[in-house]
Amino acid sequence: MANMVKNKLVVHTHHIGSHFTNGLMPVAALFITLYFITGDRNFESASFYCIVLAMLASPPVFFSGFIDWLTRFQGRSTRIFNHKRLFGVLFMLVSILLVAWRIMRPEVAAPSSDLRYVYLAMVYVDTGFATYLGYLGGKFI
Repeated sequence: MANMVKNKLVVHTHHIGSHFTNGLMPVAALFITLYFITGDRNFESASFYCIVLAMLASPPVFFSGFIDWLTRFQGRSTRIFNHKRLFGVLFMLVSILLVAWRIMRPEVAAPSSDLRYVYLAMVYVDTGFATYLGYLGGKFI
């Protein structure tokens, strides 16, 4: 009985956490886009903080999903699970890179930055990863 409660907690932790990160990244992309359009630095800051929260939430989401996969699905290897693991790792890596880059070069998205469009593209790519992961997860609901 205790093991079943523990497994349900892990499953719910994964579902709640994944909705959190999947919701944060489109908001981060919206805010960085608004910054590019308006030049209002508050939008850039809001985008950065959304990415930080998504980055911090992604390891618990990834590992709770891994535990869920091992327990509920007996660790079966399928295309969906392989993609979830691959894109989960890619999401974490790109999120870490975005946060580290922004910390080291706070002006990376500024109009004067030569790399601002690379940064913007990376935010969009990370948002795509989060969206794809949500789509794959939705196949189990």
